[in-house]
Formats: sequence, structure tokens, C-alpha cells
Amino acid sequence: MAGMFRLLVLFIVLCAVAPLRAADRPIEDAFIHLEAGEFDQAIAVVTPLADAGDSDAQHLLGYLYENGLGVEKDLQRAVELYVAAGSAGQADAQFSLGELSLMGEGVVKSAETAAGWYKLAGQQGHALALLRLGVMHMTGEGVALDKREAMTLFEQAAALGDGEAMRNLAIAYLSGDGVVKDQGKAAEWFEKAAATGDPVSAYNLGLMLQSGALGVPDIDAAATHMRAAAEAGFAPAMTGLGLLIHRGAQAAEVPADWFERAAKTGDPQGRFLYAIALSEGDGREQDNASARILLDDLLADPSVAGDLRQQAVKLRRQLPRD
Repeated sequence: MAGMFRLLVLFIVLCAVAPLRAADRPIEDAFIHLEAGEFDQAIAVVTPLADAGDSDAQHLLGYLYENGLGVEKDLQRAVELYVAAGSAGQADAQFSLGELSLMGEGVVKSAETAAGWYKLAGQQGHALALLRLGVMHMTGEGVALDKREAMTLFEQAAALGDGEAMRNLAIAYLSGDGVVKDQGKAAEWFEKAAATGDPVSAYNLGLMLQSGALGVPDIDAAATHMRAAAEAGFAPAMTGLGLLIHRGAQAAEVPADWFERAAKTGDPQGRFLYAIALSEGDGREQDNASARILLDDLLADPSVAGDLRQQAVKLRRQLPRD
């Protein structure tokens, strides 16, 4: 979990610092340089501001040192700057310290310390900190296992517009984990999350609409949401959209087109379904040799198990030799 969190740091920083521009402060120039990839210029602008005790500048300079942008990467210097800014109440720096503490990068690894920093940032309305703290309460990592508190934190983050928090609320209502199971509320939160651009939520909403969980199955509505997720690059949705087209939704397209796109991402079901399309000449020229290659690659993947592996083995045996 922690490793995935840090992949989002650049996005977090750019989003978090954007409101500062409205204040027409000197640090605005540093943000402009940062977004333009002009890291040397950003360093030149932000360093004297940080030295003068500007906590926003300290956070930004810490980020540059943490990631080696315009300077040699120096986690210890980054931590020093984050601590200075975080101690002064800078929420983004507090969040960054939570992230580093959770992974043990530049500091001693401690979920408890991470939770403390997330709590401080969350008290200032930092949506991602509220989300992280909610996840920790949901799992009991570094804090007391308290699913009701987790739901409260997710709701707070969702109210601030965080799509992942909305998705977590949807999953909780879908599973009944921490709340009374309610598929209608799950669908509502998936829809809200999907509206923020969250492809996983769009995919899940599509699954609910096609399954009949919300009443009479609505294949076309399911395909609309599945398409949004697929076009955002979510591989399972590419496969799901292909299957919905195969069932008659938005029939102007060829299912094999989406199976191929999913297969190219490495999606196991996409690879299997594209192999079927090739073996049957369904939407493609029949090509048993290419189908065999896809199936051999699929079966060489140790993560492919259960029914999918059995079906792949069966199809591989049935393919005629050229």
C-alpha cells in the first residue's frame, strides 16, 4: 500500500499547491517553474524563501530534494525541510512526512508516526491525509481498528472532492464492511467517484448496472460507464466493454478491438478473449498461430489460476496445428 501512495506525490503536490497562487505571493513563480519542468529556476526562486522561514517554500523545496529535481536527491534534507514546514502547520508537509514515515524513507518506518502526521494534516482539511487515515483505521494499521471512524474520515475526504474516498465509501456499502450493506448507496458513491474521473468506480458501476444488482439490467448504461473506464486506460474495463458489445451494447463496434487493447496491457482475461477471437476469426482474420502465442504467454504467467487457467489449457489443446 505505501509504495503505491508515493507514486501519486507529484500529482498531489501540483494539486495541493495550486490554491497558493491566488494569494499572489512570490512563491507563485516557483510553482510556475515547477509545472514547466524548469527545476533549476524553481530552486533559485524557492531557496531564499525557504531560508527566510516560508513554510510553503520549505515544503516545495523539500519536495524537490526528495525527488532530486534541480538538485541531487537528498532525503535527509527533504525531511528537515518537511519537519520545519510541518511544525509550522503546513499541511502538505505534514502529509509528506506521513508518507515517508509509512514507507520508512528518510525516517524510521512507523505507521503510528505516519498516522500522527496524517491526523495533523487532516485537521486542516487535507483530503488525501483524511483518506490515508481512513484506510489505516479500516485495517488497524498504526491506529485502532475502527471502521466507523474510517467511514467518517472517508466522508470528510469525499466532501472535499476526493474520488478515491468516494470509491472507498462505495466499496464499504457494497460489502457491508463498517456500515449496513446497501447496494443503492454503493452505486451512488461509485457514480460520484466516477464523475471525478475515477476509472475503477466507473468500472464497478458498470458491473452493477449489467448484473441487475440495481434492478433490471441496463446493458447500454453499463457500457457507457465501462467505456469511460476503458478509455481512461483501466484494462479490466476494456475487457468488460468488449463483453458488453458482444452482448449487443453499442453494437457499432467490434468486441475484438477492445479485447486486443486489454491484451496489450497484459490483462489476463483480455489475452484469453483475444485468443478466442483470433482462433474463431471473430472480428479478426483467423490466426491460430497468434492465438497459440497468446495462450502460451498466458499459461506461463503463474498468477493466472482457477477457471481462467483451465479454460486457457482447454482452448490451447483444441487449436489445430498449422
